[in-house]
Amino acid sequence: MALVLWLAGAPALAATPAAPGPAVTTPRIAIIIDDIGYSEGRGEQVMTLPAAITCSVIPRAPHAHQLGFDAYQHGKEVIIHLPMPALDGRKLDPGDIDASMDAAQIGAILDRAMAILPEARGINNHMGSALTAQRLPMQRLMQELRQRHLFFIDSRTSSATVAEQVARQMGVRTSRRDVFLDDKRTQADIDRQFETLLRLARRHGQAIAIGHPYPETIDYLRQKLPTLKAAGIEVVPVSALLPAPQDEAAPAPLQHRPGMAAGTTASPAPATP
Repeated sequence: MALVLWLAGAPALAATPAAPGPAVTTPRIAIIIDDIGYSEGRGEQVMTLPAAITCSVIPRAPHAHQLGFDAYQHGKEVIIHLPMPALDGRKLDPGDIDASMDAAQIGAILDRAMAILPEARGINNHMGSALTAQRLPMQRLMQELRQRHLFFIDSRTSSATVAEQVARQMGVRTSRRDVFLDDKRTQADIDRQFETLLRLARRHGQAIAIGHPYPETIDYLRQKLPTLKAAGIEVVPVSALLPAPQDEAAPAPLQHRPGMAAGTTASPAPATP
């Protein structure tokens, strides 16, 4: 009886809280716009797109220096669009690397590119379907990128590429392109590719697209980007999607240009270019 009375007068036990569920994460996408540097007008249109677009600038293009600075001033991430040989043998832009070069020669080309684009924090390949399939040139490139604290995005212009794999092996921050937005330049085709990008991001948590400063691509993104927040998608600089190797040293401070305010924020692969 005493036990019964004690139980009756005991305070009620609080309900055990439910175990917290998995953290809800917002799918993230990065959009790299390649081939910036030849058209000043189209380059400026890319700078004003309403999202954290990553601007990939061909370093020896006529307007590269100014557009790299403008992108940085607009808060866009800047990377070097480094020319590399393609399987079809098409003419390369100046400032390319090739399989005949040793590491020091590749390093010298990178240093010149970085002098033109001091805002750049990484690179991706411009064309390169021939070179990115060759392990030794990629090892030499990644050695030089690591020394300069630059990341590498594999544009995957060939399904035979070993570039991303070599980058990981050599401790370079890296990822790959998932979708080309504008191989076909109609609004319907760009929209189809963009929806593929969103599906991949929702499935895997993130995805990377590459597009170009075509009028059709710029018009499409200007209309589409403002709708993504309501759709639960976040657009981020491509560097935000890269894992950092544990032994990587911190990046060197950005070298500001004279007059630049300190603290300014700067699918299956087609076997073609």
